[in-house]
Amino acid sequence: MSKRMWWRRLFGIKESIVPHQTTAGPTRPALREFIYLDEVSLLSLLSSQKGEITDSKSEQASEGSEASIDATAGANPGLIAKAEITSRYQTTNSSTIQTSRKATVQSRFRDLHEIDGLRIIEPVVVDSPAKDFDDLKKIDNPSKMVSTNQLQRGKLVEFRVRLGADPVFHLGTMVSEFTAMSEDYPDMFAAGGGLATLQEVQPINKILQRLLAGLVPIRATAVDYVVAEIGDTEYVIHKELIEGHDLKTRPLEVVGVTEQEAYWKDLRRVLFSDAEFTVFARISRPGLHDSWTPVKLADLFTDVAPNLVDQINAAGRAPLGKPASPNDAGSSESKLADALTRYSSALLNDLGATLTPEQEALITMSIAELKARSATVSDQTSAFSVLTKRVLTMTGGEVAQAKALDLRTAAREEAGLSLFPPATALAHVAPTAPKSLGDSVPRLLDVDFVAIYW
Repeated sequence: MSKRMWWRRLFGIKESIVPHQTTAGPTRPALREFIYLDEVSLLSLLSSQKGEITDSKSEQASEGSEASIDATAGANPGLIAKAEITSRYQTTNSSTIQTSRKATVQSRFRDLHEIDGLRIIEPVVVDSPAKDFDDLKKIDNPSKMVSTNQLQRGKLVEFRVRLGADPVFHLGTMVSEFTAMSEDYPDMFAAGGGLATLQEVQPINKILQRLLAGLVPIRATAVDYVVAEIGDTEYVIHKELIEGHDLKTRPLEVVGVTEQEAYWKDLRRVLFSDAEFTVFARISRPGLHDSWTPVKLADLFTDVAPNLVDQINAAGRAPLGKPASPNDAGSSESKLADALTRYSSALLNDLGATLTPEQEALITMSIAELKARSATVSDQTSAFSVLTKRVLTMTGGEVAQAKALDLRTAAREEAGLSLFPPATALAHVAPTAPKSLGDSVPRLLDVDFVAIYW
């Protein structure tokens, strides 16, 4: 030991830490901070692997010593009285040390996470990309490449994702916040009919919040994985494995519902920042899908309102862009006219019908007349309904309500028409529409979230 080290140890002087230099050892566990944790699911999964789970442990140690002295005194036998005296001295010295340890839910997750072979997909490091497709077929590590047939219900997966809420939750949150602000500052929202629009939408939002029933639908995009079809089989593949290969891929989105009470952080800090987190989840529906229902309670009303689920999903997909000046080419009236034109073309294509030049002129005149109905939600809905009736009357065809809704939603998205026309006063706070993925439509993995952390 050097004199310098001996001197510092003698007087208890700690070594100075170099800035930006870590003192953690290479074997120290990774830092983990939770933003969501489902205790019920966690304890159920851990019990299935380890059996009985002890909530607390108690340890006790005791030490003791004892000493005694006995003495007897008696008189001579010739005396009248006989006396006997017994004396006992005892001393006891004992010490007890008791230690109680109680496991936290975070430590329970660590116990589950450390079980090998429990997850079908977990974060891995890919050293180099595959040489060719034959090399890809030789991979037997599902964390690098797994067929959708292996994604069975009940399997555990772990992904790095860009976390975000489903557009339906975005919609409800936006309307709730705007409604609350309009009650405090009505003059600010009165311009341009914004207050009337919010009052019209508020009942719809109340129904949506009741159907959500305290659940938060999540739509997270996988950071390291994409979906690709090789031959006749669809695979979930690590991005670095196919780097440099001419392979058409689609994004992978991990979707599911979470309980609002199980979040450990403010939802606004984690769901609207597009930040990267790790999710630990259990597959609820086997394979990959093109759609899912974010509002689970809406399925109960399928018999009464068959199109309720489709309408809610369509509302979530509708763009929520910023308003433009009425004289601008991108105004609400122009966008409504564009959406009505696209809708009529899509409707005719679905019906397999064509119009005569005279009928086309009538439809064009109708669109020019109906585009003025862009101020409120009801006005826009009535414009699409009137145009639908006129096209069906001209062609003598019929269209299902669900199909018409899909066509109308697609026309809105292509034209950039907002479902809820915001007032000019809301321009600086209106959220932007979700980024369009173009032809690369994502594939969805439906899961039950156990934990979300970073």
